[in-house]
Amino acid sequence: MSKPATQTPDGSRTSESDSGVRFHANDDAEPFYRYGPGGYHPVAIGDRLGGHYHVLQKLGHGSYSTVWLARDEVLQRLVAVKVCTVDASPRESEILSFLRYLSKVDGDGNDDALGRGMMPVLLNTFNINGPHGTHTCLVTDVARCSVDEGKRRGFYAPFMLPVARAIAAQLILAVAYLHAKGFVHGDLHLGNVLLRLPQKFHLWSDEELLEHCGEPEQEPVRTFDDKPIPSGVPTVATLPVWFPMERIDKLPLSDAQIFLADFGESYRPLQESKFECCTPVHSRPPESRFEPTKPKSFPSDIWTLACALWATLGQRPLFEMFWGIEDDATWMQVQTLGKLPGEWWEKWDARSKDYTEDGQLIRVGDDPVYTFDYQFDHDIQERCRILKMETMDSAEKEALLAMLRPMLAYRPEQRCSVNEVLDSEWMTRYAMPDYERMLRIQPVDEEPRK
Repeated sequence: MSKPATQTPDGSRTSESDSGVRFHANDDAEPFYRYGPGGYHPVAIGDRLGGHYHVLQKLGHGSYSTVWLARDEVLQRLVAVKVCTVDASPRESEILSFLRYLSKVDGDGNDDALGRGMMPVLLNTFNINGPHGTHTCLVTDVARCSVDEGKRRGFYAPFMLPVARAIAAQLILAVAYLHAKGFVHGDLHLGNVLLRLPQKFHLWSDEELLEHCGEPEQEPVRTFDDKPIPSGVPTVATLPVWFPMERIDKLPLSDAQIFLADFGESYRPLQESKFECCTPVHSRPPESRFEPTKPKSFPSDIWTLACALWATLGQRPLFEMFWGIEDDATWMQVQTLGKLPGEWWEKWDARSKDYTEDGQLIRVGDDPVYTFDYQFDHDIQERCRILKMETMDSAEKEALLAMLRPMLAYRPEQRCSVNEVLDSEWMTRYAMPDYERMLRIQPVDEEPRK
């Protein structure tokens, strides 16, 4: 098994392979110690994968895959090729294949048709053999970037309100579609919500791609003590390409179309039991900590959906923390939502540090209490006011918080269903109209939608 990243005495991060070679870490590239038995497949710019996918750029990476921008030389269009690690679960391929099958048998008049449009389209699958084993490859449409990456590159500026509403509506529709088909996404956060690449970009020639995105950016892979790079490990780190895009706070409504990604943690709770929640700590539902032996189900997605909606509408996560520590997440949840259920409260050993036994925060000076109202005003509204952007009126605020509160009920059995979210006032009166308006906008240089 590969070894985890470590820290050197000066604070720089390293990672060590089974060969004992330690690599300097690059925040924008995959951990190179994972190039070994069971891990990543070495891919280079110019490679041909699956016989006719010509690798042009890097799109990104995850713990169990690298993702590459390639040209399908049969269809002469750009595609994304996800090259999974040998030890990756086959679950994502199976689920995407099943969703593709459902899309063929469902009629367009089906109530789920809208949500189906936010699912990734699996264009092809194939296997490749490499020095570390056999790798599954998934071919899908290319995304422009994740919503999280777009926000990060835009210095976490907020979306314009109509854009945020349209994205939020699509998130709700997507989860409604999955739940109707019996699936829990299992890893819902803005890093797995992708902004669609406009159709005209998919048809770019190699010359147009080079003109708009530049040459692939690469950096040499460095080892500690100048040890030789082991066989099967790339000698250069390829950094992700960045497609041209308006800054997040100026993104036009026509560019707000999304689809979900990364179904590797998805499951069907009526057919299998899953006990872990793998979302980032700041959006992980509290039952993952306080009820670890109980199977998780659709309500866990409802909690993470609420967190994703907040992060879409605001500047920061609802339960923001500096370090990804469970106690920090629980501390923020209690400030925002109130005291935990009794037995959970007793299990939380760190509660006495900052809270009285009746759940009141022990305040120091003028420290704020991060209630829903406080966070709404300071996270969703204040930055928009500073940037002179449209803000929500009091009626919309009340409708939004009325939708979110039952989504964030502590006990999973007390949370609302996604159908209740679909029927909420905020969804029907505020979010859906902007989503429908987005669909009517004719993107520049594209054929009319049929």
